[in-house]
Amino acid sequence: MPSKVSCLYLLTVVCWASALWYLSISRPTSTYVGHMAVPKRRIVKPSKNITFTNIRTRPLNPHTFEFIINEPKKCESITPFLVILISTTHKEFDARQAIRETWGDENTFSDIRILTIFLLGWNTDAVLNQMVEQESQIFHDIVVENFIDSYHNLTLKTLMGLRWVATFCPKAQYVMKTDSDIFVNMDNLIYKLLKPTTKPRRRYFTGYVIYGGPIRDMRSKWYMPRDVYPESKYPPFCSGTGYVFSADVAELIYKTSLHTRLLHLEDVYVGLCLRKLGIHPYQNNGFNHWKMAYSLCRYRRVITVHQISPEEMHRIWNDMSSKKHLRC
Repeated sequence: MPSKVSCLYLLTVVCWASALWYLSISRPTSTYVGHMAVPKRRIVKPSKNITFTNIRTRPLNPHTFEFIINEPKKCESITPFLVILISTTHKEFDARQAIRETWGDENTFSDIRILTIFLLGWNTDAVLNQMVEQESQIFHDIVVENFIDSYHNLTLKTLMGLRWVATFCPKAQYVMKTDSDIFVNMDNLIYKLLKPTTKPRRRYFTGYVIYGGPIRDMRSKWYMPRDVYPESKYPPFCSGTGYVFSADVAELIYKTSLHTRLLHLEDVYVGLCLRKLGIHPYQNNGFNHWKMAYSLCRYRRVITVHQISPEEMHRIWNDMSSKKHLRC
Protein backbone atom coordinates (compact mmCIF):
# COMPACT_ATOMS: atom_id res chain seq x y z
CA MET A 1 0.00 0.00 0.00
CA PRO A 2 1.42 3.36 -1.00
CA SER A 3 2.25 5.75 1.77
CA LYS A 4 0.25 8.96 2.47
CA VAL A 5 3.12 11.07 1.10
CA SER A 6 3.09 9.13 -2.20
CA CYS A 7 -0.66 9.58 -2.52
CA LEU A 8 -0.38 13.30 -1.85
CA TYR A 9 2.39 13.59 -4.46
CA LEU A 10 0.33 11.74 -7.05
CA LEU A 11 -2.72 13.91 -6.31
CA THR A 12 -0.64 17.07 -6.81
CA VAL A 13 0.73 15.80 -10.15
CA VAL A 14 -2.79 14.96 -11.34
CA CYS A 15 -4.09 18.42 -10.35
CA TRP A 16 -1.30 20.22 -12.22
CA ALA A 17 -1.79 18.00 -15.25
CA SER A 18 -5.52 18.72 -15.22
CA ALA A 19 -4.91 22.47 -14.92
CA LEU A 20 -2.43 22.44 -17.81
CA TRP A 21 -4.84 20.40 -19.95
CA TYR A 22 -7.66 22.90 -19.21
CA LEU A 23 -5.48 25.85 -20.13
CA SER A 24 -4.41 24.16 -23.35
CA ILE A 25 -8.00 23.70 -24.58
CA SER A 26 -9.44 27.02 -23.25
CA ARG A 27 -6.85 29.28 -24.92
CA PRO A 28 -5.95 29.56 -28.58
CA THR A 29 -3.19 27.08 -29.40
CA SER A 30 -1.24 29.76 -31.24
CA THR A 31 -0.72 31.75 -28.05
CA TYR A 32 -0.35 29.04 -25.50
CA VAL A 33 3.33 28.49 -24.63
CA GLY A 34 3.04 26.08 -21.78
CA HIS A 35 2.47 28.62 -19.01
CA MET A 36 -0.12 31.27 -18.01
CA ALA A 37 0.86 34.41 -19.88
CA VAL A 38 -0.32 37.69 -18.33
CA PRO A 39 -1.58 39.94 -21.16
CA LYS A 40 0.17 43.27 -21.45
CA ARG A 41 -1.92 46.38 -20.75
CA ARG A 42 -2.56 48.32 -23.96
CA ILE A 43 -1.31 51.87 -23.56
CA VAL A 44 -3.23 54.38 -25.65
CA LYS A 45 -0.97 57.20 -26.68
CA PRO A 46 -2.66 60.62 -26.96
CA SER A 47 -2.95 62.06 -30.43
CA LYS A 48 -0.34 64.66 -31.18
CA ASN A 49 -2.98 67.31 -31.91
CA ILE A 50 -4.81 66.90 -28.59
CA THR A 51 -3.81 69.66 -26.20
CA PHE A 52 -5.20 71.08 -23.00
CA THR A 53 -6.27 74.11 -25.02
CA ASN A 54 -8.34 71.94 -27.34
CA ILE A 55 -9.96 70.23 -24.39
CA ARG A 56 -10.92 73.55 -22.83
CA THR A 57 -12.44 74.86 -26.06
CA ARG A 58 -14.71 71.95 -26.87
CA PRO A 59 -18.10 73.44 -27.79
CA LEU A 60 -20.60 73.90 -24.99
CA ASN A 61 -23.31 74.53 -27.60
CA PRO A 62 -22.25 72.71 -30.76
CA HIS A 63 -25.47 73.78 -32.55
CA THR A 64 -25.87 70.45 -34.32
CA PHE A 65 -29.25 71.36 -35.80
CA GLU A 66 -29.82 70.99 -39.53
CA PHE A 67 -31.56 73.25 -42.03
CA ILE A 68 -34.80 71.61 -43.10
CA ILE A 69 -35.92 74.65 -45.12
CA ASN A 70 -33.15 76.79 -46.55
CA GLU A 71 -32.34 79.40 -49.18
CA PRO A 72 -28.62 78.76 -49.71
CA LYS A 73 -28.44 80.47 -53.11
CA LYS A 74 -30.15 83.73 -52.16
CA CYS A 75 -26.85 85.64 -52.08
CA GLU A 76 -25.06 83.86 -54.93
CA SER A 77 -25.61 86.53 -57.57
CA ILE A 78 -25.83 89.60 -55.33
CA THR A 79 -24.06 91.28 -52.43
CA PRO A 80 -26.84 92.72 -50.27
CA PHE A 81 -26.37 95.95 -48.43
CA LEU A 82 -28.70 94.72 -45.67
CA VAL A 83 -30.03 91.32 -44.59
CA ILE A 84 -33.11 91.49 -42.37
CA LEU A 85 -33.60 88.48 -40.06
CA ILE A 86 -37.14 88.33 -38.69
CA SER A 87 -38.00 85.99 -35.83
CA THR A 88 -41.49 84.61 -36.36
CA THR A 89 -43.75 81.64 -35.57
CA HIS A 90 -45.71 79.30 -37.80
CA LYS A 91 -49.14 80.85 -37.21
CA GLU A 92 -48.00 84.39 -38.04
CA PHE A 93 -48.57 84.18 -41.79
CA ASP A 94 -50.52 87.48 -41.82
CA ALA A 95 -47.62 89.25 -40.12
CA ARG A 96 -45.09 87.83 -42.57
CA GLN A 97 -47.24 88.79 -45.52
CA ALA A 98 -47.74 92.30 -44.17
CA ILE A 99 -43.97 92.70 -43.85
CA ARG A 100 -43.44 91.41 -47.40
CA GLU A 101 -45.89 93.99 -48.69
CA THR A 102 -44.59 96.92 -46.63
CA TRP A 103 -41.23 97.67 -45.04
CA GLY A 104 -39.76 94.20 -45.74
CA ASP A 105 -40.33 94.40 -49.50
CA GLU A 106 -36.97 93.52 -51.06
CA ASN A 107 -37.66 95.86 -54.00
CA THR A 108 -38.40 98.98 -51.98
CA PHE A 109 -35.13 100.64 -52.98
CA SER A 110 -34.00 100.58 -56.58
CA ASP A 111 -30.37 101.36 -55.77
CA ILE A 112 -29.93 99.25 -52.61
CA ARG A 113 -30.22 95.45 -52.36
CA ILE A 114 -32.10 94.17 -49.34
CA LEU A 115 -32.83 90.57 -48.36
CA THR A 116 -35.63 89.56 -46.00
CA ILE A 117 -35.37 86.21 -44.19
CA PHE A 118 -37.97 84.79 -41.78
CA LEU A 119 -36.61 82.51 -39.05
CA LEU A 120 -38.53 79.53 -37.66
CA GLY A 121 -37.93 76.30 -35.81
CA TRP A 122 -39.74 72.97 -36.18
CA ASN A 123 -43.36 72.81 -34.99
CA THR A 124 -44.91 69.83 -33.24
CA ASP A 125 -47.97 70.30 -35.47
CA ALA A 126 -47.31 68.60 -38.81
CA VAL A 127 -50.01 70.66 -40.55
CA LEU A 128 -48.31 73.94 -39.60
CA ASN A 129 -44.98 72.61 -40.84
CA GLN A 130 -46.58 71.72 -44.16
CA MET A 131 -48.15 75.17 -44.48
CA VAL A 132 -44.79 76.85 -43.88
CA GLU A 133 -43.19 74.53 -46.43
CA GLN A 134 -45.76 75.62 -49.03
CA GLU A 135 -45.26 79.27 -48.10
CA SER A 136 -41.52 78.81 -48.54
CA GLN A 137 -41.99 77.39 -52.03
CA ILE A 138 -43.93 80.51 -53.01
CA PHE A 139 -41.83 83.26 -51.45
CA HIS A 140 -38.37 81.72 -50.94
CA ASP A 141 -37.67 83.81 -47.84
CA ILE A 142 -37.98 81.26 -44.99
CA VAL A 143 -35.23 79.42 -43.13
CA VAL A 144 -35.98 76.60 -40.67
CA GLU A 145 -33.81 74.40 -38.47
CA ASN A 146 -34.97 71.24 -36.71
CA PHE A 147 -35.10 72.55 -33.13
CA ILE A 148 -38.54 72.87 -31.53
CA ASP A 149 -40.02 76.32 -32.14
CA SER A 150 -40.74 77.74 -28.68
CA TYR A 151 -40.18 80.82 -26.55
CA HIS A 152 -37.30 79.15 -24.72
CA ASN A 153 -35.59 78.42 -28.05
CA LEU A 154 -35.57 82.02 -29.31
CA THR A 155 -31.80 82.09 -28.78
CA LEU A 156 -31.39 79.11 -31.10
CA LYS A 157 -33.51 80.92 -33.68
CA THR A 158 -31.25 83.97 -33.65
CA LEU A 159 -28.11 81.82 -33.76
CA MET A 160 -29.58 80.05 -36.78
CA GLY A 161 -29.95 83.41 -38.51
CA LEU A 162 -26.38 84.40 -37.70
CA ARG A 163 -25.17 81.02 -38.94
CA TRP A 164 -27.11 81.51 -42.18
CA VAL A 165 -25.54 84.93 -42.82
CA ALA A 166 -22.03 83.70 -42.01
CA THR A 167 -22.44 80.63 -44.23
CA PHE A 168 -24.53 81.75 -47.18
CA CYS A 169 -24.27 85.56 -47.25
CA PRO A 170 -20.88 86.51 -45.74
CA LYS A 171 -20.33 89.47 -48.08
CA ALA A 172 -23.39 91.40 -46.90
CA GLN A 173 -22.56 94.74 -45.32
CA TYR A 174 -25.15 94.92 -42.54
CA VAL A 175 -27.66 92.70 -40.74
CA MET A 176 -30.79 93.59 -38.81
CA LYS A 177 -32.47 91.18 -36.39
CA THR A 178 -36.06 91.98 -35.47
CA ASP A 179 -39.47 90.42 -34.76
CA SER A 180 -42.65 90.01 -36.79
CA ASP A 181 -44.62 92.54 -34.72
CA ILE A 182 -42.16 95.37 -35.39
CA PHE A 183 -42.63 98.25 -37.81
CA VAL A 184 -39.35 99.44 -39.31
CA ASN A 185 -38.90 102.90 -40.79
CA MET A 186 -36.66 101.82 -43.65
CA ASP A 187 -35.74 105.33 -44.80
CA ASN A 188 -34.30 106.16 -41.39
CA LEU A 189 -32.61 102.77 -41.10
CA ILE A 190 -30.94 102.94 -44.51
CA TYR A 191 -30.18 106.59 -45.10
CA LYS A 192 -29.83 108.07 -41.61
CA LEU A 193 -28.24 105.17 -39.72
CA LEU A 194 -26.35 102.96 -42.17
CA LYS A 195 -25.64 105.56 -44.89
CA PRO A 196 -24.76 103.49 -47.99
CA THR A 197 -22.41 106.16 -49.36
CA THR A 198 -20.08 105.90 -46.36
CA LYS A 199 -17.39 103.32 -45.68
CA PRO A 200 -18.89 100.11 -44.20
CA ARG A 201 -18.30 99.70 -40.47
CA ARG A 202 -16.65 96.71 -38.83
CA ARG A 203 -17.37 95.20 -35.39
CA TYR A 204 -20.41 97.47 -35.21
CA PHE A 205 -23.53 96.79 -33.13
CA THR A 206 -26.36 99.17 -32.28
CA GLY A 207 -29.92 99.24 -30.96
CA TYR A 208 -31.74 100.19 -27.78
CA VAL A 209 -29.13 99.36 -25.14
CA ILE A 210 -30.38 97.96 -21.85
CA TYR A 211 -28.39 97.90 -18.61
CA GLY A 212 -30.07 95.46 -16.29
CA GLY A 213 -29.76 92.40 -14.14
CA PRO A 214 -31.38 88.98 -13.81
CA ILE A 215 -34.93 88.67 -12.48
CA ARG A 216 -35.06 86.01 -9.77
CA ASP A 217 -38.86 85.90 -9.45
CA MET A 218 -39.95 82.50 -10.81
CA ARG A 219 -43.30 83.94 -11.89
CA SER A 220 -41.65 86.31 -14.35
CA LYS A 221 -41.43 85.64 -18.09
CA TRP A 222 -37.79 86.73 -17.85
CA TYR A 223 -36.91 84.61 -14.81
CA MET A 224 -33.24 83.71 -14.66
CA PRO A 225 -32.14 80.99 -12.21
CA ARG A 226 -29.10 81.83 -10.13
CA ASP A 227 -27.36 78.56 -11.01
CA VAL A 228 -27.68 79.39 -14.72
CA TYR A 229 -26.51 83.00 -14.39
CA PRO A 230 -25.00 83.78 -10.96
CA GLU A 231 -23.86 87.36 -11.72
CA SER A 232 -25.94 90.26 -10.39
CA LYS A 233 -25.75 92.28 -13.61
CA TYR A 234 -26.08 91.53 -17.28
CA PRO A 235 -23.58 92.98 -19.72
CA PRO A 236 -25.05 95.79 -21.87
CA PHE A 237 -27.36 94.27 -24.47
CA CYS A 238 -29.71 95.53 -27.15
CA SER A 239 -33.44 94.83 -26.96
CA GLY A 240 -34.25 91.83 -29.13
CA THR A 241 -37.11 93.76 -30.73
CA GLY A 242 -34.59 95.23 -33.13
CA TYR A 243 -30.84 95.68 -33.46
CA VAL A 244 -28.40 96.23 -36.32
CA PHE A 245 -24.82 95.11 -36.76
CA SER A 246 -22.11 94.86 -39.39
CA ALA A 247 -22.14 91.50 -41.15
CA ASP A 248 -18.70 90.48 -39.83
CA VAL A 249 -20.23 90.37 -36.34
CA ALA A 250 -22.63 87.59 -37.41
CA GLU A 251 -19.84 85.04 -37.69
CA LEU A 252 -18.08 86.36 -34.59
CA ILE A 253 -21.18 85.97 -32.40
CA TYR A 254 -22.04 82.56 -33.86
CA LYS A 255 -18.55 81.15 -33.25
CA THR A 256 -18.45 82.68 -29.76
CA SER A 257 -21.83 81.10 -28.95
CA LEU A 258 -20.36 77.64 -29.49
CA HIS A 259 -18.27 78.17 -26.35
CA THR A 260 -20.76 80.19 -24.30
CA ARG A 261 -23.32 78.57 -22.05
CA LEU A 262 -26.77 78.93 -23.59
CA LEU A 263 -29.36 81.28 -22.05
CA HIS A 264 -33.00 81.33 -23.15
CA LEU A 265 -33.12 85.15 -23.07
CA GLU A 266 -31.95 85.80 -26.61
CA ASP A 267 -31.00 89.46 -26.34
CA VAL A 268 -29.15 88.94 -23.06
CA TYR A 269 -27.28 86.00 -24.57
CA VAL A 270 -26.15 88.05 -27.57
CA GLY A 271 -24.91 90.65 -25.06
CA LEU A 272 -22.83 87.97 -23.32
CA CYS A 273 -21.22 87.03 -26.63
CA LEU A 274 -20.51 90.69 -27.40
CA ARG A 275 -18.79 91.07 -24.04
CA LYS A 276 -16.54 88.11 -24.83
CA LEU A 277 -15.73 89.70 -28.18
CA GLY A 278 -14.96 93.08 -26.63
CA ILE A 279 -17.70 94.74 -28.71
CA HIS A 280 -19.75 97.40 -26.91
CA PRO A 281 -23.23 98.07 -28.39
CA TYR A 282 -23.97 101.69 -29.34
CA GLN A 283 -27.12 103.31 -27.98
CA ASN A 284 -29.59 104.56 -30.59
CA ASN A 285 -32.84 106.05 -29.33
CA GLY A 286 -34.48 105.48 -32.69
CA PHE A 287 -34.99 101.83 -31.71
CA ASN A 288 -38.17 101.67 -29.63
CA HIS A 289 -39.00 98.46 -27.80
CA TRP A 290 -42.48 99.54 -26.74
CA LYS A 291 -45.86 100.34 -28.25
CA MET A 292 -46.05 103.94 -29.45
CA ALA A 293 -49.29 105.67 -30.45
CA TYR A 294 -49.28 106.44 -34.15
CA SER A 295 -48.45 109.90 -35.37
CA LEU A 296 -47.00 110.50 -38.82
CA CYS A 297 -44.45 112.98 -37.50
CA ARG A 298 -43.51 110.77 -34.55
CA TYR A 299 -43.03 107.67 -36.70
CA ARG A 300 -40.89 109.63 -39.11
CA ARG A 301 -38.33 110.15 -36.35
CA VAL A 302 -37.91 106.52 -35.24
CA ILE A 303 -36.40 103.34 -36.66
CA THR A 304 -38.52 100.66 -34.95
CA VAL A 305 -41.85 100.49 -33.13
CA HIS A 306 -43.05 97.46 -31.19
CA GLN A 307 -46.41 95.63 -31.05
CA ILE A 308 -47.73 96.53 -34.49
CA SER A 309 -50.46 94.34 -35.97
CA PRO A 310 -50.53 93.40 -39.67
CA GLU A 311 -53.43 95.78 -40.24
CA GLU A 312 -51.58 98.65 -38.54
CA MET A 313 -48.46 97.85 -40.55
CA HIS A 314 -50.31 98.36 -43.83
CA ARG A 315 -51.97 101.55 -42.61
CA ILE A 316 -48.73 103.09 -41.32
CA TRP A 317 -46.75 102.13 -44.42
CA ASN A 318 -49.35 103.51 -46.81
CA ASP A 319 -49.66 106.71 -44.80
CA MET A 320 -45.91 107.32 -44.67
CA SER A 321 -45.44 106.43 -48.34
CA SER A 322 -48.22 108.65 -49.64
CA LYS A 323 -47.51 111.68 -47.44
CA LYS A 324 -43.79 112.15 -47.91
CA HIS A 325 -44.45 115.66 -49.17
CA LEU A 326 -46.00 116.75 -45.86
CA ARG A 327 -43.75 118.54 -43.41
CA CYS A 328 -43.82 118.02 -39.70
